[in-house]
Amino acid sequence: MHLQSIEDEHVTLAILDYRHETVPETHRAPAKGLLLNFEVEDPDRLYAGAQAAGLPILKPICDEAFGQRHFITADPNGVMIDIIKPIPPSDEFAALYEATALPK
Repeated sequence: MHLQSIEDEHVTLAILDYRHETVPETHRAPAKGLLLNFEVEDPDRLYAGAQAAGLPILKPICDEAFGQRHFITADPNGVMIDIIKPIPPSDEFAALYEATALPK
């Protein structure tokens, strides 16, 4: 899969199967512990789509006290994909943030 920004064509992300011919043979192994975060507007819609597509759901959609609504799935290589929308954190976590960094 190759993702490209619609705002800047030089911002791209390629996700390859570890067995792809461009991956050096010395590194052709599934990934472990790699987590890619993608910030989106509507994680609930993407969660429903991921479920409908039969993607593995490693962490069901939830609201986190530290200020995220998110879920985690994985690609065929085992790379975890965290789909995130910033939300206001709990009062306890908000006290740890710089006020200008808080999600609205």
